[in-house]
Amino acid sequence: MNIFIIDQHKIVIDGLIAVLNKKKGFKVVGYATNVKDAIEWISANPIDLVITEIEFTDEDAKDLIKTIKIMHREVKILILTGDNRIKKISELFKLGINGFIEKYNETKTLIKAIDCIKNGEAYMGDELRAKIIENFSNQQSNSDEQKSINEILASITNRELEIIRYICEGCNSKEISDKLFISFNTVETHRKRIFNKLQIKNSISLMRFALKHELIE
Repeated sequence: MNIFIIDQHKIVIDGLIAVLNKKKGFKVVGYATNVKDAIEWISANPIDLVITEIEFTDEDAKDLIKTIKIMHREVKILILTGDNRIKKISELFKLGINGFIEKYNETKTLIKAIDCIKNGEAYMGDELRAKIIENFSNQQSNSDEQKSINEILASITNRELEIIRYICEGCNSKEISDKLFISFNTVETHRKRIFNKLQIKNSISLMRFALKHELIE
């Protein structure tokens, strides 16, 4: 996986390079300390993942993500930051980021986040997950929505519930297949059925649904 890093602090970049280049299958192919240089480099080089901070201004962060997605639609984006405001994070996920991790986390958490994204999963750190729980606990549904939700909840099978819980723990399809002793393809079939049933598109939306409706603790 070819990785490009964007951070205003060179010491942070050097640390990330040292850590990631030790991991088999990971290669840091470039870096930038500002948005302008980052866009110039990314436009001219093939990459798989961008790790970027969002200590730029809000508009800079949004413009950067939009530009990356225009230049390389398939490129994954992992946000590494200390800013964990729910509203801002939600906006960034809507723009197409694939993961969010707080800077205080350990190296193993960063590696886990990258592995999740590499395997097609979305990732967010524990503190953000806790904030989302709190956020959704304060929301209320109207009666028509609740009736529809109740019907959906009643249609979830025990096997689907198991898979939902493993996905929310950050497990990918291979890990779930090993835990449940079923084939990878069977897990993928269940995953597609769950997403269609809940009318969602990714694991972040699944986690939100599961937290809101107490399918996970």
